[in-house]
Amino acid sequence: MDNAREATQIFGGYGFMNEYAVARHWRDAKILEIGEGTSEVQRMLIARELRL
Repeated sequence: MDNAREATQIFGGYGFMNEYAVARHWRDAKILEIGEGTSEVQRMLIARELRL
């Protein structure tokens, strides 16, 4: 997500236009970030797996 955000900043307004791959990469990265869950949920899952 950090790289996609940086690329969007570099491209400026073009980074949000569907004609450019940057917009697609940003959307894909964002949906994957959301799908992974929050950091807190991830920590709970890892702790449960490690039996902490």
